[in-house]
Amino acid sequence: MPKVMNATVMGFVRIAEAYPDEYILVRIVEIDHDKGKETGIVICTAASREELTAYAKEESITAETIILQGENLTPVLGGVL
Repeated sequence: MPKVMNATVMGFVRIAEAYPDEYILVRIVEIDHDKGKETGIVICTAASREELTAYAKEESITAETIILQGENLTPVLGGVL
């Protein structure tokens, strides 16, 4: 599971675009639903969600992280989400 070094704060959509074919473990910086702002810092990526879930539990960082899907992993049917 490759860790991402020197990652910067990015929006969740940009993160999904930057790692389109992977699952991404992200440390949450800010989630503000009123403003529509969701930002975080990429910690590591993996081919499966289970790997990242196990890593987050092992490191005891489940409360401050979220797992995002790369944009190519989002299920789409006929162009509709």
